[in-house]
Amino acid sequence: MKKWLIIAALAVAPLMVTSVQAADSSTKITFAKDSYCGSFTGNIKDGKVFRLWLMPDQNLIIRNVGDDQINVAYVTGPNGRLSGDRYDKENSYFIQRKGNHRMKVYGNSSHSAVEFCAY
Repeated sequence: MKKWLIIAALAVAPLMVTSVQAADSSTKITFAKDSYCGSFTGNIKDGKVFRLWLMPDQNLIIRNVGDDQINVAYVTGPNGRLSGDRYDKENSYFIQRKGNHRMKVYGNSSHSAVEFCAY
């Protein structure tokens, strides 16, 4: 009986790890050393969620640096959705609380280039 419990536990353990890893399907944005910006290049035609750790009083800028058009569907922080300002090729958001922030961005072609900056 004890042997069956161990076998069952070993069989279920990988499933538990997989479900925890699958819970966060966002793409982490990282900044190079001494840089205020990170970027993503690729297909975001169906939308992609990005994740970025930000501090209070930072200004998050999401900038289109490619040839297509992008649309920022939302930006959320620890307190929920953030409202921002849209300019020609960039969106700006003021960060009030530290923590992970998620942003969903769409492109209108199969190849987009997006830059995320925090000043």
